[in-house]
Amino acid sequence: MGNMRRVAVVGAGMAGLACARALHATGLQVDVFDKGRRAGGRLATRRADGMQFDHGTSYADALGSAFGAVLAGMGAAGDAAPWPAAGPGRWAGTPGMSALARHMEAGAGTIHVVRHAAFLHRDVAGWTVRHLDAATARPGTVVDSGGLVAGPFDAVMLALPVPQAVPLLRAVPHRFADDAARAGMAPCWTLMLAFIGPTGAHDLPQPGGALAWIARDSSRPGREVAPECWVAHAGPEWTRAHLENDAAAVQDALLQDFAAVTGIVDTPAYAAVHRWRYARTDRPLGVPALWDADVGLGVCGDWCLGARVEDAFTSGQTLAGIVLG
Repeated sequence: MGNMRRVAVVGAGMAGLACARALHATGLQVDVFDKGRRAGGRLATRRADGMQFDHGTSYADALGSAFGAVLAGMGAAGDAAPWPAAGPGRWAGTPGMSALARHMEAGAGTIHVVRHAAFLHRDVAGWTVRHLDAATARPGTVVDSGGLVAGPFDAVMLALPVPQAVPLLRAVPHRFADDAARAGMAPCWTLMLAFIGPTGAHDLPQPGGALAWIARDSSRPGREVAPECWVAHAGPEWTRAHLENDAAAVQDALLQDFAAVTGIVDTPAYAAVHRWRYARTDRPLGVPALWDADVGLGVCGDWCLGARVEDAFTSGQTLAGIVLG
């Protein structure tokens, strides 16, 4: 770790939060920058008219002891619980998946939300992060003007989706850009529905048509039974083919497939769609993280290892461990 005192982490999803927590626990000053209104990334819960939908990551499970201990800690704190309807070993956030991010936020340092990291610069004083109001900047935009400049930092950790990390790395420039570009992430259109009365459908119907995942969100632990809320994710192939389509047209098409697959033909009391441009890793890099000690630059994310929440945690935790030596 040497003389390292202050670190920037760009991205406050599970990987970024895991990395930030591990670094901050050793006494380092950590600043986390994220474009979202709150930390968590795809650990997201949509709330509308008293209803809630876990429209990002569906659940978390643990194959290893490290993340298993984290899930157990979340359970003890009331932030997560087993979700029997989803299958053995699968946990849901309580009251929503965003609770997992809130749990990880504690001890992660200072988190700056609604800030788009637009440029990284390194000189003899260290690294600086130029960040803009995320409401005015398209994700992936790289620009060396405007906004605010934070730093200097002794090191910078990028915990972003591949298509957002690569432009920043190319602008540095750094060889990690070519490494990261070998990984791939798939998009996803997500449908959210609510019905006034019970539908009688299975909690997790067999997917079909354009839909790759369908779940009665009301079956999650600690949820209100009524109104009955549902979340359905379109598959990557269908989403890629319709990525730029009008949201209303996408909603109509997915609603038709939802009705055909589930047998629920009632008119929903609430319906909405959300487009995730970078929803799921479909081509992992194959290494837990990347670290260049010579310049103090690290890269992590679920895309390093796979598509699961644990993969993101492991990547962030591993990067912090390498940095700390």
